[in-house]
Amino acid sequence: MALNFESLGRLFTREQMRGFGKAIHSAGIIASAEAFAGYLTAIVLTMTFFLTIVLFLLPTTQKLFLDLVLAVLGPLGLPLLLVKLVTLLALLVVAFLVVVFATYTVVSAVLILLGEARKNAVEAVLPDFLTLIGANVRAGMTIDQAIWYAAKPEFGILSIEVRAVIKGAFSGESLHSALDRLGERFDSPVLSRTIALIKQASVTGGEVAKILEMTASDARETAMLKKDIAASLLIYEIFVVFSSALGAPFLFAVVNRLLGILEKSFAFLPQTAAQTVAFIKPAAPLITSTDFFYFSLATMFVTTLISAFIIGVVQTGSKNQGFKYFPFMLIAAYLVYFVVSSALDSFFAGLLI
Repeated sequence: MALNFESLGRLFTREQMRGFGKAIHSAGIIASAEAFAGYLTAIVLTMTFFLTIVLFLLPTTQKLFLDLVLAVLGPLGLPLLLVKLVTLLALLVVAFLVVVFATYTVVSAVLILLGEARKNAVEAVLPDFLTLIGANVRAGMTIDQAIWYAAKPEFGILSIEVRAVIKGAFSGESLHSALDRLGERFDSPVLSRTIALIKQASVTGGEVAKILEMTASDARETAMLKKDIAASLLIYEIFVVFSSALGAPFLFAVVNRLLGILEKSFAFLPQTAAQTVAFIKPAAPLITSTDFFYFSLATMFVTTLISAFIIGVVQTGSKNQGFKYFPFMLIAAYLVYFVVSSALDSFFAGLLI
């Protein structure tokens, strides 16, 4: 079964597989990039098939696509059977695009969140880990032994990954190669720089213990500085959340209701009313309330997504951390929008418009 998935995964280019493999390894997934990509491809094809059948069996979507195909191909005078085949093909293309977009979005978000969680867990314990390695080196251990004995259970995922790669070094693999594999398991610039320093010090004969202790001290100072910056920018985070999840949805709901009132007002306005004023000619809004409704939904989606990225950058310095806030902010924005819309509808229900 894995071989079949790998065959599907080989349809992608090497560059794509290299980047995808880095993403899944950073997320802690133990699988080849080709097999995982082939598995996702099989899921996409299966979901596309079932979604196409559902869309074709639904009378509404079938009629919509059939009307579109007839509007485009009607002048050609094609047989009805061929028109239906073209309609089915159009449904297949649309279903494929929808499934690909949804799968790409979900998988990317999951991989990013998993990778960020692992990176944060490693960077939180890395200073203590480096300090312990330095102490072991000062005690007379070799670098690989110092790393092995420093991998205590309290360091969590870092100790698990370290023990896995150092076993390879004990089995004959070069220490540099083992450390490179460790760096690939986490998308952490701090860990990558630390590994580069260890490799360089081991080659040039530098004071590894001193370098590790200085690196640990710098990592602690950097972590404290990030916390101080995040605390000082808390007021900006509150403003961003309020604007995107509360303020903007409230204003969108009010404007949408005003457009609805104007539409009904001009529907009951006598035709001769526009001629009573010399220079002013009242006219109905060019944008309907329905158009503005869909515009509001799309705008709130984009606004909350960007706001979540901003919060992630402010708190941790990485926009990827904002993904975990996005669903809650989006739900809050839509909830405020529909609650305010319902309240305004109830308020104006008794008025004669």
